[in-house]
Amino acid sequence: MSIRINLLPPELRSQGVEPRLKLILGASALGLAAVALSCWLYFVYETNGLRDGLVAKRGELTALRQEAMRVDSLLDEISDYKARERAIISIKTNRILWSKKLAELVRLTPDHIWVARFDMRERDPEEKPRPGDEPGSGGSLRLLCYSAGSQVGRMTAFREKLKGADEFYLDFLDESLKPGNFYSDFQSISRPEWKSVVLEGFREPNNLRFTIRLDLRAPQENTKAES
Repeated sequence: MSIRINLLPPELRSQGVEPRLKLILGASALGLAAVALSCWLYFVYETNGLRDGLVAKRGELTALRQEAMRVDSLLDEISDYKARERAIISIKTNRILWSKKLAELVRLTPDHIWVARFDMRERDPEEKPRPGDEPGSGGSLRLLCYSAGSQVGRMTAFREKLKGADEFYLDFLDESLKPGNFYSDFQSISRPEWKSVVLEGFREPNNLRFTIRLDLRAPQENTKAES
């Protein structure tokens, strides 16, 4: 048998909790628990919604990146087609009729000079200039010639005949006004490099062997193709 002694003063001793107060406290606790559970469920729902939205946005971003790659590919193809178009127009615009050039060369070559060999090299616009190329040159035509006899003046006269005009005159003449002669597709012509040679069996065994180099004009792009 145990004896319990309450040492608190009578005014502080608990007289017990009324049933009504217990009901109110229990209902309040249940309400708080319900509110906390509702908040937790709401946050879970919102978190799932945000996660689904993030996944959807990532999918849209991936689709946009793929679309951007397709657009870039199309732009590259368009740029390539435009470059080809400009190249084709440039070729058609700057095409040199070499058969006509050769016929003109034959007409300009006097009887005492003969062309033994000619080397023609056209330079691609994307190709870097080689050593010895003139600035802006589109290539070169090199003539290996012989002149009967030892008269140097024949070489210089042939050079001037190929050129068709004086250098000073051509420097101040507008490109569109220059005559369409043999020299019209060239931008410069070198001085003859020559040496004396002996050709056995010829009527004049003492002859001059010389070379002349003509630099082609660079192809001019047609700007109308870019519009």
